[in-house]
Amino acid sequence: MYIELHARSAFSFLEGASLPEDLIATCANLNMSAMALLDRDGVYGSPRFHMAAKKAKLKAHIGAEISCELFSPQRHPSATLRAGSVPEKIGRGFTRINADQFNNPKHTKNSSVSQRSRGEFRLPLLVSSRVGYQNLCRLITKMKLRAAKEEGIACKEELQEHSAGLICMTGGDEGPLAIALADGGLEAARDCVEKLGRIFGQNHVYVELQRHFHREQEARNRAAIEIARSLHLPLLATNGVCHATARERELCDVFTAIRHHRTLATAGRLLARNSERYLKSPQEMQALFADLPEAIANTVELSSRLEFTLKDLGYEFPK
Repeated sequence: MYIELHARSAFSFLEGASLPEDLIATCANLNMSAMALLDRDGVYGSPRFHMAAKKAKLKAHIGAEISCELFSPQRHPSATLRAGSVPEKIGRGFTRINADQFNNPKHTKNSSVSQRSRGEFRLPLLVSSRVGYQNLCRLITKMKLRAAKEEGIACKEELQEHSAGLICMTGGDEGPLAIALADGGLEAARDCVEKLGRIFGQNHVYVELQRHFHREQEARNRAAIEIARSLHLPLLATNGVCHATARERELCDVFTAIRHHRTLATAGRLLARNSERYLKSPQEMQALFADLPEAIANTVELSSRLEFTLKDLGYEFPK
């Protein structure tokens, strides 16, 4: 997933297959000042992302979307999924791109249902310090060491152990808030967000909002706003980007059809509902969240907290 920061006012997350260099170029053209990249269960694209942002004179924030087991007492902390298991601003808005969306054959349009059936959710984490980067890498390493490829998940105890220096968000369709809300309603969703606050600290949790003109998404947004207000947590306008520009939605659909061994004519609901998951400008995001200006303003505040970049590693990447 990628996150861009709109010039002088916003952060943005991206969820798609566009190359890091293309996304950085689009951000620069839209006059954004920063972007963040969150890969699925890894930091694979971070070096290319960092180098491209450096050339464009943009700030590159680092993070990852971590697959986590549901906060359920009946699940053992070491539980993992094995082969055969059932298989998402822009200060002026936050946008998210999930680079794994087009590469992982298990990811479908109804992936939130799949996430629940596997007893897990996807937790977006951003690195705010060098300690946070170390904790993120250690967390990912523990997940990978005990499971087959693409099957590792983190447990609550591991999140607690490696929470320092990380900022978490409540995610999109596959995030903890959405999964809890679908499974147990408003109270379950509030309880889940409260647990995130206890794990990462109350001032390290942001409640995400996305608007792609889906009826169920707006219903979730209303619940998220109520939860954020009751728990005194900041709202964050994000965008769940899958492609840099609206016209690239057609290419996104082609990749989706290929991955599922379908034609475009038979892919049906596997394809995107509309072309709204493109990288929007700060002005577009401001208009989209005109009723919640604080959700836009908080993207700038969040970006200012993310002090770490890969240049702080003291390592020179290969040319």
